[in-house]
Amino acid sequence: MSDPTPSTRDRILKAALLAFARDGIQGATTRTIAQEAGVNEVTLFRHFQNKEGLLAAVMVHVVQSRHQDASGDDAEWTGDLKQNLQRFAEDLYAKLVGDEPFLRTMIGEGRRHQDHAKTVIMDAVKPVRDRFIANLETARKAGLVREDIDLGIASDAFTAMLFGGMLRSTGGCSWGYEVPQFVSTCVDVFAAGLAPQPQS
Repeated sequence: MSDPTPSTRDRILKAALLAFARDGIQGATTRTIAQEAGVNEVTLFRHFQNKEGLLAAVMVHVVQSRHQDASGDDAEWTGDLKQNLQRFAEDLYAKLVGDEPFLRTMIGEGRRHQDHAKTVIMDAVKPVRDRFIANLETARKAGLVREDIDLGIASDAFTAMLFGGMLRSTGGCSWGYEVPQFVSTCVDVFAAGLAPQPQS
């Protein structure tokens, strides 16, 4: 039977996620994070070296823990592409909403820490992006996705639609439609754009 008690590393990551979302990158201190995690600063530094290392670990943790199953099993992507995209989009959107305070902090702080923020975000997001592109490639090999489209750009466009919609909705800027309708419309538009064109 596994021990349900969170590890020291996990407690620090959870405390850091809350602190960065609440206080911003500048305002969150390693001392406060350590206190909220119930450890001393020496322990925090032993696990993460410094605040920048902790921030990078938090970002990786957010992306990997929230989106590890979002792309589904590769083999499934040879079936109903629209259904797979719908499942991916619903899962991703829900998890973006769950991380919204931290994501807004990263956006807000990004201009002041451009190089660091870019490195953290790129390193954290890359595995999820690569997995989604690989699944689209699997669907392409099954004849479900057109050959003339750049799957990297397509992936970025799809996730950007969902991310932008989440920020607008959680920010109170709604045009009167519900989130499920927005997500399904994104899927409809994206699936139609990926579909092989009929031969003339």
